Amino acid sequence: MGGSARNRGGGRVKRKEVETEDGWTVVTHGLSNLSLGRGKDQAKSGGEHVSASLPVDIVRGLTPEKLLEDFKKLQERWEDSIVAKQVAELLNKRPCDIDSAVCIGIGSLSRDWHHRWRSLWQLVLFIDVVEHCKSQSTGEAGIKIYAQDPAFTTLDVTFLKELGIQVTETGLENHIGDASFVYSPFVDWYLLLPLFLKGKDPVLYVGNEILDDYTPYGQSQGKRERLDECNELGKLFLVDREMVKLGEFSLHANALNGMVVYRRREDATEKEKEKEEEGEP
Repeated sequence: MGGSARNRGGGRVKRKEVETEDGWTVVTHGLSNLSLGRGKDQAKSGGEHVSASLPVDIVRGLTPEKLLEDFKKLQERWEDSIVAKQVAELLNKRPCDIDSAVCIGIGSLSRDWHHRWRSLWQLVLFIDVVEHCKSQSTGEAGIKIYAQDPAFTTLDVTFLKELGIQVTETGLENHIGDASFVYSPFVDWYLLLPLFLKGKDPVLYVGNEILDDYTPYGQSQGKRERLDECNELGKLFLVDREMVKLGEFSLHANALNGMVVYRRREDATEKEKEKEEEGEP
């Protein structure tokens, strides 16, 4: 997963892991792509991290209104993209009834870094899926939407609130249920699986591919310590699920490329409904 050293794509750079001053693990792609997890805990268990800090300043003159303008411009461009049409086709072919949507680790949308455009594109995809699901939802309560990322600024929180997204500082995993949409663009496996997907069975997932064997990627001591658990969690997650890879996203090559969609197999979902109707556990 190469990153971008420019606003809207560009030369690839090597991926590095660093630990921010507030203890979060950060996976950098040129500037930064955040993965959620307490980096200090990993450092104690032998994880290899170096000290780094997030950019403090937000983009000069940026307001919630201007941020919304940026977002809407990307939404307009998104509509004609191949990936947007693929997502619409997937969700229209088999409607997805959800009651919650959680967005994990997209990074700041307002800090003065090139990564913010990547984050905005990732938010565009998240909101697009939520809107499709809203049009298909049968529940009267609607869809509750949550997001969590240590890089969020006050401006990010205000902007996301205007989009109907509640930002949580901790405990995002508590909002993941069987009728949830989980969105996790490139959060590392050794954080994603044990922290957010353990014991969870979301009906819809969009993000990096889940594997049943992470052995080739368990290079650091911290990752090796979680390897067996993550391999088991990956195997459990893949049971009765079907996967579709998203196509190439040419508008920002490093924002969405490599992402996949997981859904419960249709026959598995029907069995769950039958159990509920019959009152089985």
